[in-house]
Amino acid sequence: MASAPLSSSNGTIGVLICDDVDAMRRLLRIVVELSPSLHVVGEAANGEEAVSQALVLQPDVILLDLSMPVRTGLDALPEIRTVAPAAKVIAFSGLEESVVGGLARDAGAALFLQKGAHPDAIAAAIVAAHRNGGT
Repeated sequence: MASAPLSSSNGTIGVLICDDVDAMRRLLRIVVELSPSLHVVGEAANGEEAVSQALVLQPDVILLDLSMPVRTGLDALPEIRTVAPAAKVIAFSGLEESVVGGLARDAGAALFLQKGAHPDAIAAAIVAAHRNGGT
């Protein structure tokens, strides 16, 4: 059984960062931690880790790279939605939304962000996804 969320206990939005590139995870951590309303609860470097971390951490929002080794984010997304049903997932990809955005939303993503988005847009998307599922 999943543990209680570690995320909102201090009034901030807990974010799980899932990306196979260490430098990208570090950059995303900086973006998240610059916002006083957000904090990082964990990181994952592949789709399997994303599922297990989502189960254990029960984050508010998951930034999920769609192209990761071991198991892609797109493949892991339905299971993530099952193990952490309250978490809002933001699909994060270097591919254009027209290529994978629909697939990500069909698999359960609340929002799609293309890599290279402005840090303010990333933070705003996390807040929007948490507040209203991205709509």
